[in-house]
Amino acid sequence: MIGAVTVAVWFFILDLVQGRPFFTPAALGSTVFLGVRDLDSVEATVGIIFGYSVIHLTAFILLGTLVVVIARRARKTPPLILGALLVFVTFQALFMGVLAIAGEHLLGALAWWGVAVGNLLAAVTMGYYVWEKDPALKEALAQEPFDRTH
Repeated sequence: MIGAVTVAVWFFILDLVQGRPFFTPAALGSTVFLGVRDLDSVEATVGIIFGYSVIHLTAFILLGTLVVVIARRARKTPPLILGALLVFVTFQALFMGVLAIAGEHLLGALAWWGVAVGNLLAAVTMGYYVWEKDPALKEALAQEPFDRTH
């Protein structure tokens, strides 16, 4: 949930700065639920925003679970942390690809850099949380740093 909240707050701030509160979840929700293909048709209703928020939260719960699974396995095999990096890069590419295909009209409204920064912030906050809550992972990485050759 930490990643989901981080992204939601990031886009809420961006939307506020641009003078359009809740535009991002409204635009994404309108695309998903109503098939909207232009920004003039975006509906910023409680139902659309809440519905998209449920999808957003569910996706991050699944992603967070995957991050925790990788972190736990990395206790025994520390280089698996590199797998977490690949998960992030893959998720970023997947999300941008889905956005480009399903919501081409959104690419101008949701700047690619805003999406990239939001996802990076989520990855950092999720990673930091797992790092702080998993002393066994810290210990494993201290004993077997990536730069050491065998």
